[in-house]
This record gives sequence, C-alpha cells and structure tokens, in this order.
Amino acid sequence: MKRPISNWILAFLLFAGLTVHLYAAPYDPPTWRDSTWDFRSEDSVDIKPEISWPKAAGVGTLTLSAYAAAYIFVFAEGWWDNDSSHFHFENDFDYALNLDKFGHFAAGVILGESFYEGYRWAGLSEFRSYLFAGLSAMATHIAIDVKDGYSPAWGFSIFDVLSGTLGGFLPMAERYVPVFKYVDLKWSYWINSTAYYDKNNHRGEAVFTDDYPNQTFWASFKPYRLLPSAAQKYYPSWLAIAAGISVDDAIIKNKGHAHREVYLALDYDLEAFRPQSRWARTLIKYLNYFKLPAPAIQVYPKFNWFLLYPIEF
Repeated sequence: MKRPISNWILAFLLFAGLTVHLYAAPYDPPTWRDSTWDFRSEDSVDIKPEISWPKAAGVGTLTLSAYAAAYIFVFAEGWWDNDSSHFHFENDFDYALNLDKFGHFAAGVILGESFYEGYRWAGLSEFRSYLFAGLSAMATHIAIDVKDGYSPAWGFSIFDVLSGTLGGFLPMAERYVPVFKYVDLKWSYWINSTAYYDKNNHRGEAVFTDDYPNQTFWASFKPYRLLPSAAQKYYPSWLAIAAGISVDDAIIKNKGHAHREVYLALDYDLEAFRPQSRWARTLIKYLNYFKLPAPAIQVYPKFNWFLLYPIEF
C-alpha cells in the first residue's frame, strides 16, 4: 500500500509562499549573456552576496508556515495518527511501474526552485542558493519518509528520497550542466480516466498526484538550439519535440496486465520568448516545467493520435 498524500501538495504550498516576494522585486536590467542559449545565466559579474537577515527571517517564516499548513490541512488526514510501528524500510521501487518516482522527482524540482528563489532573494550567492536549495529539498523528503518509516502501512523509501533529491538539484544542473540547454523535464495532467477516483473517492482519499494514469512525464528537446546558425532562421525557436511516459488505468482497476505508455508530441519552449524582467523570467521558469496541450501520438503499447494531448476529445 502506498500513501495517498503526495509531496506535490507540500511543494505547491512552499512554492506559493516563497514566490510572494517576486511581485515586489525591482526590475532587473537585461544583463544575460545570451538568454536563448543560457536562460538562467546572469551577467558575468554576479550580484555581490549580501545577506539580508530580515529577508532571511522572512523566508524561514514562510517556509515553516507552509510546512505547518501542509501538515495541518493535508498530511494530518493522510498520515497515521494513533497507530504506529517500529521504524522500518520499504522497497517500493516497482510501485505504479515506477511512475511515482517521477512524481517525487517533480516535487523535488518545485521545492528546489522555490528554495532557490527564497535564498537568492535573501542575499545568498547564486551557487550557494542552488546548493542549499537542493539540500533543503533533500531534507524535506527525508523528513517525510522518516515519518512514513514509523507508519504501519508504509515505510521509509530510499527510492522516494533519492528521486526527490535529484529533483531538488535539477535547477542547479540546468544552470551549470550544458546538456540542459537542450532538454527540459516536464509534467502534464488531465483527467481522461476516472478509474482512480471511482476507487478512492468514497473513502475521501483521492488526491490527483496519485492519479498516475492521467499523468505524463516528459523530456522536451529543443532542436533550434542544435541547428547550425544558417538553418536556425528556418526553424521556430519555440518549437520543441517531447517524449513522454505514463501508465494505463489497468494499474488502478487491477484487471489485466498494466502497461507503460509512450508518447511523442510537439511542445513549446517558453524560454525562447526571452523575458527580461525578473518576475517574468521566474514565471516562465516555472511554467516551462508544465507540458502544455499539443498534437501527439502514442507509440506504445498501441498507436493512437491526439489533437491536443493530454486532452482527449
């Protein structure tokens, strides 16, 4: 049995809290060396680190408030309250055909981005902000799974922690590892099958982040950035090609053999629009983690096509 409450809810609350300051942030001049090729890079002369303790205190307060709200309104209902067990581990690597590990990874990404924005706003250097953001995402996942380790139904999952930790360090990788200039990792969700809600709704346990048949995780490639300069003028800089993975609803219905599903789709590289103000860059950065509807084909385990996947007409 797997816990019905996902880290995504916690990540959303943290994201909402840590990004409030963006609306009051001053306008940043267009100092990027080349925002088409290195979306995250700042001017070669980095902003001098100067920690503002009032801002740091504000980030800490918002973080603790988000954690408290997540526990009171979400986790207290889904976690065990009275029953407990000795601390134990759980090997859940094959749960949901591994798709839940992509979910933990995605939750780590949102945590990492949100912590980065908070640390950077408080005055830490760019590198330290990325580093501490990844470590904070890791600590969050460890804390959640330690709690699960005492649950009679679940257990501490090292694979969940590893997935969330890798996600937490993805923003840092996107800044410093060149390959991430050419690929984005994204997520999409749309309710096409009600199997999960039909099974869980009567118990009040239905949470969309555990509705795996309606989720798809994507690797979105940017051909424009790979083309020679002479050919780039003939290819739209915003047009990307994505490969996605999901599972069919047999994994919920327990009828027949569940399969992974593989998709190929067109996609949009929102970074190609080159926003220059800080708030616009941050907004695009978050939006680019979500796969927007676009034409797609399913290539496994059967062939099918969609006008605006994940929406099925």
